[in-house]
Amino acid sequence: MERRGTGSNEKVKAGLPSFYSEKYGTIMRWHPKAADTLEGEEEQKQPLVMDSWYLHHPLLNLSRLALKGDKVARKLFLDSLEFSIRVAHHFNYKWPVFYKVDTLEVVKAETQPGKGGEKDVPGLYAHVMLQAWELTGEKRYLTEAEKAAMHLRGQGFDLFYQANNTAFSAGAMLRLYKITKKEIYRQLSYLCLAGVFNNVKLWDCDYGYGKNFPTFFALFPLNDAPYTAVYEEQEVFCALHDYLRNAQDIEILPSVRLLITEYVRYLVDRAAYYYPTMLPKEMLQEKPKIGEVDPNLWIALEDLHDGWEKSGQVGQEVYGAGNAFGILPRHYIRIPDQPFMVFTDYPLYRFSTRKQDYLHVRMAGDNRIDCRLMVVKTGPGKLPGVEVHINHKPIHGKKSKGGHFEYLIPGNAEITISWK
Repeated sequence: MERRGTGSNEKVKAGLPSFYSEKYGTIMRWHPKAADTLEGEEEQKQPLVMDSWYLHHPLLNLSRLALKGDKVARKLFLDSLEFSIRVAHHFNYKWPVFYKVDTLEVVKAETQPGKGGEKDVPGLYAHVMLQAWELTGEKRYLTEAEKAAMHLRGQGFDLFYQANNTAFSAGAMLRLYKITKKEIYRQLSYLCLAGVFNNVKLWDCDYGYGKNFPTFFALFPLNDAPYTAVYEEQEVFCALHDYLRNAQDIEILPSVRLLITEYVRYLVDRAAYYYPTMLPKEMLQEKPKIGEVDPNLWIALEDLHDGWEKSGQVGQEVYGAGNAFGILPRHYIRIPDQPFMVFTDYPLYRFSTRKQDYLHVRMAGDNRIDCRLMVVKTGPGKLPGVEVHINHKPIHGKKSKGGHFEYLIPGNAEITISWK
């Protein structure tokens, strides 16, 4: 299985250069061999039409690979930067919704009449530029990030276009604050987060089909979306983890730490219900508008709706499969050569092990609210003698069904777990 997975990864990576256009000097949205099959049934489904955020999102992913040492990704990323900068300058850091790659002609200027374009793209672009600065050390990329960031000012809640982009923007602003010490960027990071948390549902749907899955603290992907979507939620989840990591040693509002960690906690609880295998068949759309729904496949639904409406109206999404791979390494700590692992429903700042009998964990969050920590059996035998301490004081947990141990831990705590 491991070898097959590695081969699949290499196959995907080998296909990345084919998305690059030498003619336009950039990564393209559509694969060249697929572009001719586009039928234009939607205004953006044309070979040379670019959705403004679509240019920057793959650049972010390429930059992440590049920063891990991938040479192909580095070249594709760096070779696309001049086009990205040219587009930013052409639109004066105020991106429309759709434009043409060849002429930069605007195809769709506004999301709705009088509402402007994609207002969180300046933050997404700033994130790309910060990645370029980190990769190369060239100051002009940092300058570009600062110029773009200033175009987020004054937008209020209208800044929010798409949840994952706005969350990435929040992280970029916090990084700019750490680099420059300019207070405006910390405040802009709060503005972006306010846009994200303004688009959540703070209730549980207990009627209709909604009785079959939890909805509290679910995040809408767009400001006018009547559904929630796993892909946007998983990217916000990861972006908020990164935000906390960057905020670990600096002062941010306690309310910000609390909101972020509570959203993460509820997403960890809700995420499995995006899979149709977790839901009764009668609540799934039999004839989706596009795509298909196979209730026996562990492939996430594109959309979960209000309790009166069936879900999966636009089928299942393969790209939503990454949700599990985002959650597991961030919330489950595997202990080498031991028959258990450690789970927390709050994010962690860091953890470290020593001598295979000692685990130190620094929790994120706010100490006014408790989170859950579990020592989870991974084998058939009994757990070894496990002790949990907070600030050198022992705490006692309760044994749960299956032989696991559960503890309530205050947020922002330093925890030591030892075993014999």
